[in-house]
Amino acid sequence: MTEFPFDYGPNSPFSPDDREAIEEIYGWVCESSHPESGELKRAIEVQTKALEELGDTFSRYPSPISHQRLGNRERGIDSLIQSLCQTNPANFEFYIPTQAIIGRALDRAESNFYRFLCHVCDLPGDQEDSKRLRQKATDRLHVCLYTIVVEDVLTALVSDDRLDLAIRSAAVNSLIHIWDRRLTYKVSEFFPLLEDTWRARQRIKVIGGTLLGTQEMFELFREGCDPRFVEYFTRPDPSQDEVEAFREFLFGTISEDLSEIEREMEKSGMDSVAIPTECHSPHYDAGTLFYEFFRSRFIQASARRLANLPGPKRTAEGYVMIAYLAQSTILYGN
Repeated sequence: MTEFPFDYGPNSPFSPDDREAIEEIYGWVCESSHPESGELKRAIEVQTKALEELGDTFSRYPSPISHQRLGNRERGIDSLIQSLCQTNPANFEFYIPTQAIIGRALDRAESNFYRFLCHVCDLPGDQEDSKRLRQKATDRLHVCLYTIVVEDVLTALVSDDRLDLAIRSAAVNSLIHIWDRRLTYKVSEFFPLLEDTWRARQRIKVIGGTLLGTQEMFELFREGCDPRFVEYFTRPDPSQDEVEAFREFLFGTISEDLSEIEREMEKSGMDSVAIPTECHSPHYDAGTLFYEFFRSRFIQASARRLANLPGPKRTAEGYVMIAYLAQSTILYGN
């Protein structure tokens, strides 16, 4: 029976599900006769310990919700919300609490660790065990990435001075939940709409066709997408930017490229087209593909918004988040 050398402390970044996956993969490596198994076993031990230490470092800094006083200066939640709602994309990072900065690094370090475990599971051996354990590591990776992406979406809203102050304040409150509960935070508890939609989107096959997205929407529903996500963009009066952002989400292609494809279709008299595969490299893992899927749209939307260029100024997730936060402010009177 494998003995596990992992010492999970009170500030461990690993949830019970994380620990189960790590220990099962570690035990599988220990039982492997592959010549690299010893090296991989030690690497898992070292990286697990390093993340435990980073969790301790994170916890040494004051929580964003704590009240602090230094001389005649005080800081609390209200002052933090006021300060962050006056930021812009150029200076936002300068105003966030130190614990939030360490927390971001922790999320990224943990996601790299699970990507490493995905590669470990490619070790020659029983293919069924390898596939099953790789999926466990991939699931843990996605939990980290969903938090990173939600934080990116909220940060873009907080630092946008063209948004209503109530929306920006609600976005700060959501960010504070992430920052304060970093070691236990789960997107599924706060934004299940997004997590269910992302999971479904990763499982659908993009067709293209007439570029109306009918087939892709059907696939989303079949794979468990939250209906509210699609309903937001198919309501009677969406803006053109929202429609284009939703098409980017459906097809995994930026609106400028979709417009070019439509022009080519019209010019050549085609009534349907196949969208190129989203997998740019056979070496990309599922986590990399998911994050690139979001970040490519996010960067393009941010550039359009900052330069006031044509096209969607936010990702589909950003538009849905605004609607969610607006509804929250109405429900709770904030």
